[in-house]
Amino acid sequence: MSSELYDPDLTQWLQLSGEYIGRVRPAAERVDWMLFLCEQIKPFLPPEEYRQFLGEVQQALDTHLQSLDQ
Repeated sequence: MSSELYDPDLTQWLQLSGEYIGRVRPAAERVDWMLFLCEQIKPFLPPEEYRQFLGEVQQALDTHLQSLDQ
């Protein structure tokens, strides 16, 4: 993730959402909540751009997973 991303409102909302998903919701729901966020983005992107977005998220997650193993 880029350390250059910052929006005072959005950052706070996402941090609160992350805390809620990580601490309050059951572990079995965490992935579904993340997919729900992706679904909230979907209406604002053309279908091909949404597909590309999901592919980029998948690549970023793969890179993140690999970095955890190092």
